[in-house]
Amino acid sequence: MKIKPWDYQIKRNWKPRTRTEWFWYLERKINYDDWQDLKIAMIKKYFRGLKIDPGKKLMLMAFFKKYGKKDGL
Repeated sequence: MKIKPWDYQIKRNWKPRTRTEWFWYLERKINYDDWQDLKIAMIKKYFRGLKIDPGKKLMLMAFFKKYGKKDGL
């Protein structure tokens, strides 16, 4: 069963515009394992300020360390 993390009434085509909205959006997506449509560049841009699960933060740090220099990631 897939968990639906979006318990807020937002439009399907909604995209974050402000810094606060980006933090909220990325934290929701990452913490609820909804990786679909996430861009590596946006995660990296806001990574330091994200309040996410410590295990996921370590996983992302390892991913960036291994693949961060390839293909402009």
